[in-house]
Formats: sequence, C-alpha cells, structure tokens
Amino acid sequence: MYSYERRLQWSECDPGGIVFFPNYAKWAVDGLNDMLQSSGYVPNRKLAHGEMEGIPCVEFNMRFFGAPGLHATVRHEIAVIRSGTTSFTVRHRFCSESGTYAEILDTRVWSVHGEDGLRKSPLPPEVVAILNDHLDPPNPE
Repeated sequence: MYSYERRLQWSECDPGGIVFFPNYAKWAVDGLNDMLQSSGYVPNRKLAHGEMEGIPCVEFNMRFFGAPGLHATVRHEIAVIRSGTTSFTVRHRFCSESGTYAEILDTRVWSVHGEDGLRKSPLPPEVVAILNDHLDPPNPE
C-alpha cells in the first residue's frame, strides 16, 4: 500500500468545517499520480513517437463514513485491488487513528492518444511492477 499524510485546510471545507466532497476526488487523482511518480514512472506523458499516454478514469465510486475536523491530519492510503492487461482498480482510503472518513474505488484504463483518437493500450511493464508492489493483498511469493 502507498500512503501519505496531509493536513486538512480551511479552503478544502464547507463553512461547517466538513471536507467539500470533490476534494476527495482531486486527492485521489493526485495521490495515484504521486504513487506512480514516486516509484519512477511519470504517467500522462508524451511518448517518443508523439502520442500521449494517460490513465483516464472509467469508474469512480465514493462512500463516506465520517468527517475529519478542520486542520486534522488525514492519511491517504492507496492499494491496488485489481490489475489487468489494460486496466486497474485502486482503493483510496482517507482515514486517521479515529477511523475512516471516505473510501473510493477508482478504475483506470491505460490509454494512448494519437492522430486516430484515444485507444486503450497494454499497461507498460514498469507500471505493472509498480501496481504489483502495491497489491492488497500482496501476491504471495
């Protein structure tokens, strides 16, 4: 699992101090990109032959369980729960010692955008290795 912590800022909350829900979606996207980049792979980049690769979202399911307080430290945990040939699903969990605030299931498709439009593409071997490193549960070896 990949995880990091962040402090909840006033600009991310409604007037009652509750996280404005689209921020969870933004944190999920940012966290997934950070997980890949911190492991040495930069997604959403231009390929050698001029096409662009990326990981568009094809399914996104968000559930809420509680609300952190303003300025609380929130841990974002990312675990890969499925990895296929061209797509993968991760679980984002936003939590603290007191419990889980929100959980997101996020399915992405590896894609290449060229002159002929957007098309799915096999996951690069480097990305497969990163996803396998973050499998939940890990592969027994």
